[in-house]
Amino acid sequence: MIPVDNSSSFGHYEPSFIVKIIIYITRNIGTNWFSKRIIFLLRKIAIFFSKDCIDTNLFNAKLRLYTKGNVSEKRALFSPQIFEKDERDFIKDKCQDNSVFIDIGSNIGLYSFSVGSVYKKFKNTKIFSIEPHPLLFQRLVYNAMQNRDIPIYPREMALMEKSGQFKLDTPDENLGQGIVSESGEHNVIAKNLIDFINDENIKNISAMKIDVEGNEESVIIPFINNSDRKLLPLIIIIENNNVLWKTDLIRILEEKGYLIKKKTRMNYILELTE
Repeated sequence: MIPVDNSSSFGHYEPSFIVKIIIYITRNIGTNWFSKRIIFLLRKIAIFFSKDCIDTNLFNAKLRLYTKGNVSEKRALFSPQIFEKDERDFIKDKCQDNSVFIDIGSNIGLYSFSVGSVYKKFKNTKIFSIEPHPLLFQRLVYNAMQNRDIPIYPREMALMEKSGQFKLDTPDENLGQGIVSESGEHNVIAKNLIDFINDENIKNISAMKIDVEGNEESVIIPFINNSDRKLLPLIIIIENNNVLWKTDLIRILEEKGYLIKKKTRMNYILELTE
């Protein structure tokens, strides 16, 4: 497992000239099938010539991104144009003063930093980045410290159907795929979504992204069934894990007034109707 370096100053892991060139190419080559094959090949070369992490400018933010052990981090580093761009753009396009974005299962905060470039332009905006894995959370905090102009509020916890403690087990090859396990090596604090919103004194939710490895229904259903309509998120981005869900979650959301705006390869984009 790659250790987290939160002590060295940003720029310590500046990429070499050849890696900079590769990053420039992979970020600008496009999104078609052939482009993705080129990205995959060049990414392997760049990682071979790199240390465990790279300090880079991405999403108009200074980010320290690790090259191994976290798939989403690696993808965003080399090819942000194919990192759930439609979803991120939909959130950004709806931003205004007093917007609140809750990023549930934020990993190292890639969604948060992406929309942060717009959120920081408006007044009284907040981005709550929620991540239970201690190593990913350390990375998130480091990057937040490099971008103090972005209104990110990191929270080290999981949102579950009930508050309490549980153990998290994650594969070393992809820390973003943590699952609840009786033998997990990490002790994690959990809250239910209603308690979290009350504790943070949140009065409105402009957007919510939920990516919790199949536990999405246990997070969102108790909340939407027990909250006033005025508190429901105007936008929900939810990972499509219907093979793991016990209910027809999308139908439940539609019955609450949500309209599917788009279904991407990974997610549903839903918007609350008037």
